[in-house]
Amino acid sequence: MGWSMLKFSAEEIIEIALQMEESGKLFYEKALPLAKGDKLKEMLIYLAQEEEKHYHAFRELGSQLKYQFRPNESFAGEYEAYVKSLVDSHIFKLSEVEDLVKEIKNDRDILHFAISFEKDSIIIFQEFKNASNKEGAEILEKLINEERGHIRKINELFRSM
Repeated sequence: MGWSMLKFSAEEIIEIALQMEESGKLFYEKALPLAKGDKLKEMLIYLAQEEEKHYHAFRELGSQLKYQFRPNESFAGEYEAYVKSLVDSHIFKLSEVEDLVKEIKNDRDILHFAISFEKDSIIIFQEFKNASNKEGAEILEKLINEERGHIRKINELFRSM
């Protein structure tokens, strides 16, 4: 995927979001056999399904949006570098999911990774929302609220352990 110098296209934003959702789903599926607790296993199945649902929502959003985002920046490429750094530091990169799974030692590790993923997603989706047209912003707000709900559920399970 190429990054445009002064603007993000809808295609670029959607491609980033699709990769994030695909990575999250893959992580939740790979972590499932490592989970010990039944409630955690149920949570991982639910989260994988949610990532699949979000993947399709972003596909639909991509077919609806035709916009170019021109950020308010101090110098050319400043906003691009910021968003790229957010994406690059996102905990679940598709190419690194296998390595992340190898780091799992217990159920709490799975939940830590899940919370980090959901938080990262909110931050990145918020930036996409800021860059979106009205229709896209409404869809992204819905997805952000769903991610917040995921964090609440993960935290509830974490506290019950």
